[in-house]
Amino acid sequence: MTGRLFIFWNRWFPSFGALGFASFLIAVVSGIPLAISYQVDHAFDSLQLLQLTNPGARYFRSLHYWSGQLFILTTFIHVIEHLIGQNEKKLKPGVWLRLVLALLFALFVMLSGFILKADAEGRMAGQILGGLLSTIPLTGDGLKLMVLGSSGDLDLVYVHHLVTTTLFLWVVIIEHTRRIWPDLLSTVYSLGICTVLAVLIVPALELPDAPLIRGPWYFIGLQEILHWIQQPLVVIGILLIVLILFILVRWLTAGKASLVKRFLVFLLFMYMALTINNWVFRDGNWKQRVPGLASDFNEEMENGDN
Repeated sequence: MTGRLFIFWNRWFPSFGALGFASFLIAVVSGIPLAISYQVDHAFDSLQLLQLTNPGARYFRSLHYWSGQLFILTTFIHVIEHLIGQNEKKLKPGVWLRLVLALLFALFVMLSGFILKADAEGRMAGQILGGLLSTIPLTGDGLKLMVLGSSGDLDLVYVHHLVTTTLFLWVVIIEHTRRIWPDLLSTVYSLGICTVLAVLIVPALELPDAPLIRGPWYFIGLQEILHWIQQPLVVIGILLIVLILFILVRWLTAGKASLVKRFLVFLLFMYMALTINNWVFRDGNWKQRVPGLASDFNEEMENGDN
């Protein structure tokens, strides 16, 4: 019975890795129409005009957004699957290093797209990332210039988003899956999920006077960490240690690798808790609040003052 269920699942439901590959390709294809209409020198204005006057381009932007979200989510679930199954031992050292590096590229391709919105949230995310990079001793300023370009200029971020990170990720995915294109079933599932989300929930642009400005969901946990640890160099050190541990899992013995994996899972749950705290229990002034109560109280105070 279990064997039949397993065969049924594999036949009709794609793996998270396959869904990640399909959603990545959908994000690439849906980004082409956006690249045509996007003006990097007037980024926010061009996106705002697109949202208001071009329903087709608005749909492609929404599809691009949701396929990116599905890509990053399924990618990290796929990584957890690999760690649980100890599949990292089956990979060649060079392949494992490129896959770990691809995770950083995946995060950056998502974050760079968020920055390219050039709205209040995008500018804030760019400032936080630039501040973290510049904190790195000796190479920080040069690394910031290489990743983000000059201050206030989105040209290099645009090139990285469209070309550098996208091509690198595609090459690593091809090497890992030994496929140039995702399979049809995974593509149908991913396109169906992203299309429904793209139609129902269109991503908005945040104006400068927005009451609450946040980064993307996978970034706000880091913002919460920076709120508690107000020394960026310490945060950089923690992130570097996590990255090194993740790389070393491939070479550790089974017992030590198991301990490291449990520690990494613990850190993941801690990060999720910080993300939820920021998303649910932080107001626009970065103060703790009770959802539904603090906002009502503030509105009553403002009405009373008027």
